[in-house]
Amino acid sequence: MKTIKKIVFTGGPCGGKTSFASRAMEVFSDHGYRVIIDNESATDLISGGISPATMGMYEFQKYVIDLQLKKEELCYKAAQNIEGDKVLIFIDRGLFDDKGYVSDEEFAQLLGEFNIREEEVNDRYDMVLHLVTSAKGAEEAYSFNTNAARYETVEVARAVDDRTMEVWKDHPNRVIIGNETDFEWKIIRAMQAVFQYLGEERPVEVFRKYLVEFDDSVLENVKKESNFVTTHIYEQFLKSEPNVEKRIRRRIKNGTTRYYYSEANIMGANKRVKNDMILSERQYLSYQPQVNEELNPIDKERYSFLKDSHFYKLDIFNFDKTKALLSVQVPLGDEEVRIPLYFKVIKEVSDDVNYKNYSLAKSQKY
Repeated sequence: MKTIKKIVFTGGPCGGKTSFASRAMEVFSDHGYRVIIDNESATDLISGGISPATMGMYEFQKYVIDLQLKKEELCYKAAQNIEGDKVLIFIDRGLFDDKGYVSDEEFAQLLGEFNIREEEVNDRYDMVLHLVTSAKGAEEAYSFNTNAARYETVEVARAVDDRTMEVWKDHPNRVIIGNETDFEWKIIRAMQAVFQYLGEERPVEVFRKYLVEFDDSVLENVKKESNFVTTHIYEQFLKSEPNVEKRIRRRIKNGTTRYYYSEANIMGANKRVKNDMILSERQYLSYQPQVNEELNPIDKERYSFLKDSHFYKLDIFNFDKTKALLSVQVPLGDEEVRIPLYFKVIKEVSDDVNYKNYSLAKSQKY
């Protein structure tokens, strides 16, 4: 029986919504879900030349709501027809977000034009994930780089976040993800909250990584495991300024190709702020002139599977198919790492920078 869940991710500007959408597409797909992303309607309109500056906020929000309703309906129809029993629709800002930009009276009037009552809005969505703006507690990460349509100052971003917090307060399944940790852990905590809502036994936490021997017999055993998924990943590093890593990647799974952009700003020995975006094919190709030819592309086949409530990722790189990197998901508080007996572990490389993609792109060897 097919289940379809509609999950809103919201919050003030520069809270991590773009990165969350990109990461959610990859992570939940690897866990056997079909994922649909409903991008933010206001950004679509502003990027296309329709903005509050051209018509006033009230009229602009009318266009936003109109587009939101049409896109949500389209996504739900697609979810009903798409293959697979588990479908997640991630919605970048739901209807109540529009209330954050107008008065209560104006919002009620706007909904009335679409024959919607305010008390019906919460029922449209199964879960609300509030990603607090970085303007609250992580000001050094607040920027305009991840969204060309962003115009809010730090002060305005805080006010919008407060208002957004208020308008969604009555949703029964709202989770707030603040800036108590670094950005990477913020995104992980957001993923964890969704997995917990879905009733998954093992939410996203951290991975331990191992160098293992690989041959056809290992692959045959892997193919017998639960939720076995194959993904081909091709990653290229881009030319960039010092202390910044930029990369693009192409992922092919079940005949579907998706494209991503990642940018990591290195802010210290153990601190980096990473932003991710989903790309169109045209956008992906536009980055090709920026590829750093001094670094080899990362070309690998990934096998993901579940076993004994643990999630595993096995990466086989094209430069050496006699070995592979096995990543094992380990929830916090669970120190036991269970590795299937058919793997022969050479060594653990969890904290070894030589086994990160950037280093492998330089050396092309384990």
